[in-house]
Amino acid sequence: MQRQLTLVTDSSSGEASRPLARALRGLSHRWQPALVTAALGLTACNLLEDPFKVEPPAECDVASQNQFVLDVMGEFYLWNEDLPDDIDISVYESPEAMVSDLRQGVDRWTRVSDKSTSDALFMQGKFVGLGYKTQRGADDEVRVSFVSDNSPASAVNILRGDVIRGVNGYTAEELDADNSWSAAYGPNDPGVDVTLDVEHLATGEVETVTITKAWIDIVSIPVASVVTSPAGSKIGYYIMDKFVETTKDELESAYSMFKDNGVSTIVIDMRYNGGGLISVAERQINLTLGADHNGDVAYTFKYNNNYSDENRSTKIDKRSNSIGSDIIVVLTSSRTLSASELVINAMFPYAKVTLIGGPTGGKPVGSKSFEFCEKLLFPITFRLTNAVGDTDYFDGLPADCHADDDLFHQLGDPQEGMLAAALNYLDDNANCAAQPQPAPGLPPKLMQLDSVGETLLPNPIERFDVDSW
Repeated sequence: MQRQLTLVTDSSSGEASRPLARALRGLSHRWQPALVTAALGLTACNLLEDPFKVEPPAECDVASQNQFVLDVMGEFYLWNEDLPDDIDISVYESPEAMVSDLRQGVDRWTRVSDKSTSDALFMQGKFVGLGYKTQRGADDEVRVSFVSDNSPASAVNILRGDVIRGVNGYTAEELDADNSWSAAYGPNDPGVDVTLDVEHLATGEVETVTITKAWIDIVSIPVASVVTSPAGSKIGYYIMDKFVETTKDELESAYSMFKDNGVSTIVIDMRYNGGGLISVAERQINLTLGADHNGDVAYTFKYNNNYSDENRSTKIDKRSNSIGSDIIVVLTSSRTLSASELVINAMFPYAKVTLIGGPTGGKPVGSKSFEFCEKLLFPITFRLTNAVGDTDYFDGLPADCHADDDLFHQLGDPQEGMLAAALNYLDDNANCAAQPQPAPGLPPKLMQLDSVGETLLPNPIERFDVDSW
């Protein structure tokens, strides 16, 4: 089974038999003792390779899938000791339905996803959609906040700040009244046509365009530049929308430019970044801090009591494009989650890190993936701490300075509200105007559908920020 986050196991301490014993406990969950070791694939050989390796069920009927999910959750779930003792798998029509009931406490993220869609997004850097995101404006209008490069939306000149006045013949007012925005866009499949009434910010004119959902190659860093602050300082800036495998090369290019220009003070814009691969977060930390902190602890994985001996730390690694940034501003919102927060938290011990915008979404935990029946189970399996042990920011990381998302300027424009606030902060001896901030963890008023093709879960901050994070 392909794993996107593989840990090295210490096979010198007799670990082969210990998880087998653990797998046989918890029979009050209506686990079937004769099937546990087979379902979990906890053989001595497998354990010596990877203590988190699990073989999929032999059959893919609903009962077998549900049993697999329950077994994995009972063994690897971070809060496995809080799972109820009377789970009856027969009452659930799918593993997806069962997982929703198995989540404990603060867990909003444990889920079952389609494997092919997940692999396309996070390993190949592709998704199906139109290529834009929206949020509500000051007058409750549906305004475009982000447009993906090389997407169907960008091909018809939809820009940040434009207003969506209608979809497929329905006005925005009708869609609001019926709560039918998601349905109006139709199936999230390639080849689906969508007709939009778009009011362009630049002209105020409404244009009707028909665009077709397609596979889109993700550009994670559409803007990376050296900007000049009002006081004349040179500041590195980039906006990063995702943590997918293809992001690594984009990060290398951005930091190579910063290094060539002698830039060490940077503004990282992650206001819309819901997370992704930990390996990409590691690369971002290495490039930002590696020149001065090679070998220092970046973050530590901490598992449940079953696997506490697998806890390990990741060290900062100096790369050829690494800089030694000691003054960092991160632009944040409640959409800033997971890997984005991991990077922020990991940098706190080593640099002056200032958050400008709003509080982050609050996800200090992550998942390993377990493959079965063309699906992936993502149970929360670990928490992450930084070098000084800080973690559990489930209410989000608070912003130091509040700034609103300015949809009337393009991202990367020094006049755009959040970037302007960052540049003024850096010019003004690290001072920011006192402004009221939103409550921690509360998301902005978002659309039910991020039109890039990522459907939001019922709580808008429950993003599909898949894989190991």
